[in-house]
Amino acid sequence: MVLSLVACAALISFPLLLLTYPSAANTGFTLLLMWCLIALALQRRAGLASWREMLRTYWPMVAAMASLPAALLLRNVFSGEAPDVPYLYLRFALFALLAWGLAQLGRRALQGMQWGLVAGAIVSAVWIHTMAEHGRPNHVGINNVIPFANLSLLMGMLALISIGWDRRGQVAAAGAKLLAGAAGLYTSYISATRGGWIAIPVLLLIVLMVMRKWSVRLRAGLLVVLVGGMAIAGYCSDIVRTRVHEAVANINAAISSQAIDAAVPVQTGLDTSEGWRLQLWKASLDMLKSHPLTGVGHDGFEPALHAMAGSGFVTPATAQFGHSHNDILYIGATQGIPGILAVLALYLVPAAFFLRHVRSRDPVTRGAATMGLATSIGFLLFGLTEAMFIIAMTNAFYTLLIATCFAMVVAPRATAEPPAQPDRRAVAA
Repeated sequence: MVLSLVACAALISFPLLLLTYPSAANTGFTLLLMWCLIALALQRRAGLASWREMLRTYWPMVAAMASLPAALLLRNVFSGEAPDVPYLYLRFALFALLAWGLAQLGRRALQGMQWGLVAGAIVSAVWIHTMAEHGRPNHVGINNVIPFANLSLLMGMLALISIGWDRRGQVAAAGAKLLAGAAGLYTSYISATRGGWIAIPVLLLIVLMVMRKWSVRLRAGLLVVLVGGMAIAGYCSDIVRTRVHEAVANINAAISSQAIDAAVPVQTGLDTSEGWRLQLWKASLDMLKSHPLTGVGHDGFEPALHAMAGSGFVTPATAQFGHSHNDILYIGATQGIPGILAVLALYLVPAAFFLRHVRSRDPVTRGAATMGLATSIGFLLFGLTEAMFIIAMTNAFYTLLIATCFAMVVAPRATAEPPAQPDRRAVAA
């Protein structure tokens, strides 16, 4: 009983701690893993049998979540290196243990995570608001502003989805979740993270999917109104207007720039946020082309980038980056084609699993599936302009959220309430 309470507390507090005290969140993640191991040990043969049954039934999910560390091991074999999978990636392979152990807590306990998401979105909005008084911050605490804003946005959208779990009359709960949704949007807005802005319409569409009582036409109209309203508000905002105009100008300048001169330290049009990304993506594709099966390895990415800067393939300033600002391209550059297939499986297999359950009549299943779908698609969109999976806090969030939503979908439902007894007076009459 005590262990399960500790596990529930770690699960609920994880989203908030992830943004404010990452080391404490890592401790919570470890506590959850310990709970899963203890639960497996206590149940002995029955526990092992149910775990094997989960692996047998849901092997595509288990394989997809373990695909990235498996691809890294495969690269070690192809390269003739000793097997070496850092915990950063090994965490994905722990999905099978986490999902089984979390399911033992029960669906009602797992639903408690919604309040950690609410608190995380609201606190992050307040925090970045204080940090942005003197302009856009590069970091919020120890966190880079881009993944910080992306996670806050996603937490806000997941909080909105969880409104589907509320009963009629729970106005305070729904109000807190609406505030969390607004807070997530505000964090994304004030952070000026354009990659996150791209995901907003898609995440809002997923949020509307859970509102089954509304007609398709009404939900489509509401989406148009919301996105249109945000577009108009953005056009009236100096932050959005400046960032959008800046992006368009930088992309045009980068495309029209002349050949790179390696002797020139600064290249107008190329040494901008957009110009660097375009060069990093070009360099990553070149690394993949040169090493299609193995990539250049994580330790080889920066040396390869410096060599490209020396030859004039990219600008010298581009060599300052340690990743591609794109998950698929970075993993392709460092792990080859097997890595690309693995990261695509990491996104798409969970998305397909949850998509099959978003029309469930059971509100808990429907809400959990919609949250899982939003998490997988959200990370796919965030990963187009930022390397999310090379950051410890973001891949821990992905693994735990997918495992929690999966556990709520597959865990046995609560025992149905007994049928109501007939009214004795009516029978007597």
